[in-house]
Amino acid sequence: MNVHKLVKSLMEEYNIELDDIRWYLSNSIARRILSMEKLPEELTRYIWSGKLDSDIFNMEERYITELEDLLERNLIDESAIREYFSETSALKCTRS
Repeated sequence: MNVHKLVKSLMEEYNIELDDIRWYLSNSIARRILSMEKLPEELTRYIWSGKLDSDIFNMEERYITELEDLLERNLIDESAIREYFSETSALKCTRS
């Protein structure tokens, strides 16, 4: 099975869609931003530099592409992707 089909199959198995991955990644970015609360200059620079915009632009599609690339190069395996998707699925359940 090629990596694209495997990732797509795992997304179906975990009942997650791109929107759920977007939520998961948004949560990660929000946590990163909140961790900057004691360093307002760092947060300001993150926004001002365009890094936040860059991180958000097509983040879910880039995430899937990165997973597929890492899988194809044997830098991660199916169990790692299952772990990511399990976290994504759990976070999806907290969204209202």
